[in-house]
Amino acid sequence: MGKKSEKTEKPVEEAMEVEEKPPVEPEAEEEDLNVPAKKKMEILDPKSFEQDPSNLTLILYEEDHTIGNSIKHILSRMDDVEFCGYNVPHPLEDKILFRVQTKHGINALEVLMSGTGALMTVHVGQCGNQLAQAFWKSMVDEHGINERGQTTHEDDMNDKKDLLFYQADDDHYVPRAVLVDLEPRVINGMMQSPSFSNLFNTDNIFMSDHGGGAGNNWASGYFQGQEVKEKIMDIIIREAENTDNLDGILFTHSVSGGTGSGTGSLLLESLREAFPKKVIQTYSVFANSDATGTTDVVVHPYNWILSMQRLIENPDHVVVLDNAALHRLAAGKFKTDTPTFDHINSLVARIMSTSTAMYRFNSSVCPSIRYLDLAPFPPMHFIQSAISPVVDPNENFTRKTSVADVTRFLLKPTSMMVSTASRVRPNDCMLSAYMFLQGQIEAHTIMSAEQTVDFQIKRPPFYMLKPLRMMHAPLSPYVRPQYKVSGLLLNNSTSVAPLFESLLSKYDRLRSKKAFIDKFEKIDNFSLDMMDEATHIVQDLLDEYKAVVQNGYLTRGL
Repeated sequence: MGKKSEKTEKPVEEAMEVEEKPPVEPEAEEEDLNVPAKKKMEILDPKSFEQDPSNLTLILYEEDHTIGNSIKHILSRMDDVEFCGYNVPHPLEDKILFRVQTKHGINALEVLMSGTGALMTVHVGQCGNQLAQAFWKSMVDEHGINERGQTTHEDDMNDKKDLLFYQADDDHYVPRAVLVDLEPRVINGMMQSPSFSNLFNTDNIFMSDHGGGAGNNWASGYFQGQEVKEKIMDIIIREAENTDNLDGILFTHSVSGGTGSGTGSLLLESLREAFPKKVIQTYSVFANSDATGTTDVVVHPYNWILSMQRLIENPDHVVVLDNAALHRLAAGKFKTDTPTFDHINSLVARIMSTSTAMYRFNSSVCPSIRYLDLAPFPPMHFIQSAISPVVDPNENFTRKTSVADVTRFLLKPTSMMVSTASRVRPNDCMLSAYMFLQGQIEAHTIMSAEQTVDFQIKRPPFYMLKPLRMMHAPLSPYVRPQYKVSGLLLNNSTSVAPLFESLLSKYDRLRSKKAFIDKFEKIDNFSLDMMDEATHIVQDLLDEYKAVVQNGYLTRGL
């Protein structure tokens, strides 16, 4: 069991009011210098709050009234919060009234001011566990931890190791990770390698007793998973309970094979039921055959349609990783006709690494995954990604990078790791996006870049907010970067819909011929009605993507 992390409590007086020193003008009169700083927030009724600390109403002095919705989005996910809401007394006032009601005995102000919680990871199936290898290799490097879980530097580098690791009784660091597979090959290979044999908690590993796998069949993976679900969830819940403050779960899998798609679907349902307020973010590999012409799983369209229903219904964000696009990018950047799993997995690991850097290293801008509001219109929570620059780590990097250069590349449709993104459709809109820039960057450079690209971004006609937020993400203090500036874009855009339309078309063609359908029908408890239900749900999602670009989207049905 890991050590409990210490919680830092802020005094009420400090939390009530955050002051900004007013600028002193050269010719200011003496009385102007004595004007008190403008408050950022204050408690509406301090006496009532003192009598009942679980009931808090704050006055937030903010010109940007949308911050109220952002805070509500964050607090609504906290287990101790029973109610949160806000109102704007007058549209022209820089004031918001925000109310928080917590469980009896829980101080609402302390909950409001609480910082970053922990993350845990769940890796399912062959693909999910191969991604685990690449991701955790990056994590130990970026946090200065060796293969035995020991720190490689004596000095404190101000990173948050406890976000993804816990410390065992002998103080060595252990990944807060759960590894799941119905066949042992990948996990066994992982545990026999020098890099991982002494790193993971073996109690957090589940492999099926019979070891036969799911045969690339969603139904087999799903219903085999039901037989062992209790054992797997016991592992996950135990790991979560050993964490002081769990913010969310990162989930890696493929929607092509049997275990990643089938058992992965079952676990996503179970995770949402067990952790209704935690952020669940998946990194889901889609085997689209558009670029390569083939896929090694002939029943992939069946596996995909059944997985998609669970991806629509359960996670908060789904980072879509199109295998064809990953291969295309790796082939071009690593200068090889046959990219290896290591090439592909290194790209995904970098996406995962950069997307969590804000939480793993001290950042006041986006200190927790709870702050990441990528899905303003659920269930349209499917996220495309792009990274720049992409280089072979074994080669010298000779290009010169800049914020403008990286930003320009990330926003190109062809940079998205979705192979249909190059088919630009005139009505496509960005719903929400985050661009994380790393390296030697001045704050004004990011602001300038944000202003430059804002007019280029198409948003829904009814949407007044800027959908793209650009942030300076910290770098690891333990790893020397190859380049001066790098970046990641997480993009929730309607341009992901063609990928789903393409895969739905493949499913319809296969289903109309009843090809390989017997492989599913022979699985006990499986019914073709499950495919029919999933098809309707996917079609409803596609209808949402078409509707959200229309002016009357918010008033439908009124």
